[in-house]
Amino acid sequence: MKDVQKTFAFSVIAVLFLWTVHTATGAFILHQGSFLDLFLFNVPLPDLYFRLLIISGLAVYGIVLTKFRDRTERNKLAEESRIHREQLEKQVEERTEELSAANERLQKEIQDRSRTEEELHRSETFLSTIFNSFYDPLSIVDRDYTMVKFNDAYPRSKNKLPKDLLGQKCYEALYNRNSICEDCVVEKTFQSADPCAKEKLVTLPNGAGMWLEIYTYPIFDQNRNVTHVIQYARDITDRKKTEEENKQLIITLNHLSTTDSLTGLLNRRALTDTLLHEIERAQRYDSDLALILCDVDRFKKINDTYGHAAGDRALRTVAESLKKNLRKADILGRYGGDEFMIILPETTLDGAKSLAEKIRVFTSEKVVELSGKGRIRLTLSIGVASCCTSEDNIDTFVSLADSALYSSKEGGRNRVSSVEA
Repeated sequence: MKDVQKTFAFSVIAVLFLWTVHTATGAFILHQGSFLDLFLFNVPLPDLYFRLLIISGLAVYGIVLTKFRDRTERNKLAEESRIHREQLEKQVEERTEELSAANERLQKEIQDRSRTEEELHRSETFLSTIFNSFYDPLSIVDRDYTMVKFNDAYPRSKNKLPKDLLGQKCYEALYNRNSICEDCVVEKTFQSADPCAKEKLVTLPNGAGMWLEIYTYPIFDQNRNVTHVIQYARDITDRKKTEEENKQLIITLNHLSTTDSLTGLLNRRALTDTLLHEIERAQRYDSDLALILCDVDRFKKINDTYGHAAGDRALRTVAESLKKNLRKADILGRYGGDEFMIILPETTLDGAKSLAEKIRVFTSEKVVELSGKGRIRLTLSIGVASCCTSEDNIDTFVSLADSALYSSKEGGRNRVSSVEA
C-alpha cells in the first residue's frame, strides 16, 4: 500500500512539474499568454490534450510501475521466504539430526552406564563374596584408623557386632584407647609403605589364649601414597603349639644327647666337647685349667655282690656327693662306667687337689643302704691334672689325669694323686 501511495504521489508531482514547465514555456518563451491563464484558465486545446496525454501516460506508467514493483517485491519476498524456509528446514533437519545423534549417544551412555553399573555390581558382589569367604579375620582401615570394611569373621573374632565396628577407629572400638596401640603393624605399614607382620597372643572371652599371626598390606593411590591398609590375621595357635612341642622335643633330644640318663650329669660326648672348648680358651687367654677324674673303688665287686641296681644306686650317690662340693663354674659329668670327670676352669693344680681331697672325704662318709642286704661304704680314687701349653690337647690332658688316677688305684685306693703337664 505504501508503494502505491508513493507511486501516486510521484505521478502527481511529475504531472504538476510537467504542467508547470509546459505552461512556463508557453508563457515566458512563446509569449502565448500569462502564466496563470495558461496554467489554469486559458489552456489551449492542443496543450490540454498533450498535458492529458502526458498525465495519462504517467498515470499508466505509475500504475504499471507499481504493479511491476509489487510483483517484483512479491517475487523477492517469495524468494526470500523460500530461502528462509529452506534455511529453516535445513536448520531443523540439522537440529533434528543433532538431537537424534545426541539421543543415540545418550541411550548408548545410559546403556553403557547401566552395563557398567551392572558389571560393577557383579564385581562388588564377587569381591564381597571373596572377602567374606576368608575364614580368618580380614579388615581395611583408612589413614585415620577408621574401619571401612571387614569380612564376617572379623567382628566374630573380636566378639563384637558389625555395627559397633564399621566407621569406628580400631583402637577406640576394640581396645577403648584414645590413641593407636604400641607396636601397631598398621602404623608401620602406613609409615613404611611396606607389608609388615607380627605374632600376637590374645586372650579370648572364655579366658583361653590364642596366637595370631597378623599381616598388613598397603593400598596406594595414583600418586603412590598409602591411603588404606589391609589387615589379615591368622590363627596360628596350633602351629605355635607344634613349634613349642618341637622346641621342647629339641631340648629333650639335646638333653638326652648330652646327659647321662642314670645320674642326670653330662655324658662323655658333652664332657669332651666342653673340655675342648675350655682347653682352647685357656690357651687363648693363658689361664689355668685343671681336670679331675674319679673312679668308684671296687665298683665291679658291688655289682657282682649286690646286683646292678645296687651299683646304679651307688653311682647316683656319688654323683650327688660330687655336685654338693662343686662351684658354679665347675663342670661335672659321667665319663663312663663308674668314672666321673670334673673340669675346673681357671683353677690351679693346688686348687684342684684341695677340691679333690674335699670330695674324697665327703664321699667316704657316705653309705648306700641296701634293703635287707646291709650297707655299702663308698670311696673314690681320684686323679688330678692341670694344663695348658700350646702343645697340649685333649688326649694328652685326659691321659695325664688318667695316669694320676691310676697312681691312686695303685697306691691303695681312696686317695688323691696329681700330675702337672
